[in-house]
Amino acid sequence: MKALFTLIALMLLVPTHNIGANTYDEATSLKIIKEAEINYKKVLKLKNAWRDTKKIIKNAKKAHTQKDYKKSTILAKKALNEANMALEQYEKQKDNYRFLD
Repeated sequence: MKALFTLIALMLLVPTHNIGANTYDEATSLKIIKEAEINYKKVLKLKNAWRDTKKIIKNAKKAHTQKDYKKSTILAKKALNEANMALEQYEKQKDNYRFLD
């Protein structure tokens, strides 16, 4: 009985490998690229875009057209993250004085 409880406890504690698995398909790649573009355009309007985000989006699109969906998805996630961080940076610093604008 003790062995049975130990076995059940181990099965519950050990994470499965399929939870949170990344999917690298055409639809996912396209969806993330579009989200990155939308957020990048928002940041451009705020004049707070980061230097390499546009280039990363361009490379993600190129990988998508070459049907390298894994590379495309990874690059699109990176671009989306940069756009989101630039937006967050703007929100934190919007009330501070900016003398270079």
